[in-house]
Amino acid sequence: MGGRIPRRLGSILAGGMMLATACAPVGIESVAGAATTPRLPSPSLSTTPTDSSVVFGDVTLGTYAGPGVNSFDDTYSFNLRNESASTVTVNLSTGVTYSGRGADDYSLVPLSGCPGEATGVITLTPSYQCLLQVYFFPGALGNRSATMKIEASDGTSTTVGLSGTGTIGYYQVDSLGDVAYAGDAAYYGDAGGMPLGSPIVGMAATGDDGGYWLVAADGGVFSYGTAMFLGSAGATHLNRPIVGMAHTADGHGYWLVASDGGIFSYGDAKFYGSTGNIRLNRPVVGMAITPDGRGYWLVASDGGIFSYGDAKFYGSTGNIRLNKPVVGMAATPDGRGYWLVASDGGIFAYGDARFHGSTGNILLNQPIVGMAAMPTGGGYWFSAADGGLFNYGDAPFMGSGVGIGLANVVGMATDGGSTLQAQNDIPAAVRPHESIVDPGTRGLPRFAGHSG
Repeated sequence: MGGRIPRRLGSILAGGMMLATACAPVGIESVAGAATTPRLPSPSLSTTPTDSSVVFGDVTLGTYAGPGVNSFDDTYSFNLRNESASTVTVNLSTGVTYSGRGADDYSLVPLSGCPGEATGVITLTPSYQCLLQVYFFPGALGNRSATMKIEASDGTSTTVGLSGTGTIGYYQVDSLGDVAYAGDAAYYGDAGGMPLGSPIVGMAATGDDGGYWLVAADGGVFSYGTAMFLGSAGATHLNRPIVGMAHTADGHGYWLVASDGGIFSYGDAKFYGSTGNIRLNRPVVGMAITPDGRGYWLVASDGGIFSYGDAKFYGSTGNIRLNKPVVGMAATPDGRGYWLVASDGGIFAYGDARFHGSTGNILLNQPIVGMAAMPTGGGYWFSAADGGLFNYGDAPFMGSGVGIGLANVVGMATDGGSTLQAQNDIPAAVRPHESIVDPGTRGLPRFAGHSG
């Protein structure tokens, strides 16, 4: 777990974060002798330790792993040394390339003090070494290994092996507040067994496998793990019951939505509008937020969509005769589309949301009550009232709440957040390597800390 991504990581990924002095002259060592093949010069660059590799282990999609904030950590670092008798440079934009399955998942950061690091070109005089750190942003599930090649201005190069694994998990919650978890989702407690004034109607997870909130129909909020309690509507007279919630991009705020479309905002969540004063054809059943948290969508049971803030309207089923009512929605990672799910598992995709499958033609034991999108945007899950779990696209099945003692399941959430690659429309398999972040235009994930 750990803290959130450093505020200045935008400059990290652009090659310019300043942390600590890391370059210094070292004792002069003999330069390697002539190469056996005269046409090939001896490599100018070497890494310490020799044959360096950086291992990250398991990291939840939507988070990152790397050096801790404001602290030195050699677990994810190595020294780059100039072994030649001449000064060489390394251009961080053109001289560092990645190959392999996880080529889009890593970022190299020179520590402050590496000569020229602020300009994006490291200059190493003979026998100087520079400490470089690596960050891992898993773009997909499974093995995300890659090889990083660092090329000097004289044309010679060295390589560093990189390895990490992308993981994911999900939660289901019932009306009594019992929470079931699967995959890498961690359990932090629940409201099961507590005397509730009203049933639980939904949940939201922090997106970094760090915690989650539960919300009751009376607006009561229950927070677990790193999810912060920032207020509730439990003591407020509501015109209509609460039906769902969503959290802000930084997790320091959240919204509650009532069936009349009334919005209640807490923490740094801003009010962008509501349908509280609009006569609705059908009640609101859920909401979703944009990637930057500066807007949201509300969805009604007839599939009508109401967009506020920077949330754009991409379509609705408001004028379509539905077999079953819509019960929830989820937004794509880049916020340029969304899915609606009906109680029979029918899926309606709009904008850049793709259809990956549905249960619309399957006889279900119990109705679908909610959905969650894969952080990659390549799939989704549905949860049924009996805890049945249906997965489509790249969303993996890791277990369900059927037969484990849950009461009526009312919602679900994934423990991960949108990946940087998905936010910036970089498919996990795309080559050649592209920058995985556009600083200033997209939110950044949270720090995953050290893997166990």
